[in-house]
Amino acid sequence: MDRPAAPKSGGATITVLLVWALVVEPALSATGDWLAGIDIGPWMPFLALSDFQGQSGGVSFPGGPYLACVYVAAVTAALLAVAIKVQGRREP
Repeated sequence: MDRPAAPKSGGATITVLLVWALVVEPALSATGDWLAGIDIGPWMPFLALSDFQGQSGGVSFPGGPYLACVYVAAVTAALLAVAIKVQGRREP
C-alpha cells in the first residue's frame, strides 16, 4: 500500500512549531495541575528554555535553570534522533 506523498516544503513543519510554542505550551501551563494530576507547565521545552534564559514567566523548572538547559538539550537530541530515523525511512 502506498503512503501519501510528503509535503515538498517545510511550511507545515514551521507552522506546527510556532503553534506549539505560542499556543499549546502556554495553554497547557495555564491549566495547572488539574489536567494530568501534576503541574506540567515547567516541563514544556520552550518554557524550560525560557527559565534557563532568566525569563521564567511565572513557571520555574523544578531543578533550576541549568537543569532546565540540560532537559531542553535532551529533548532536542531525542527529537533530532526521531527525525533522522523518520527521514531515513522516507528518503532511502
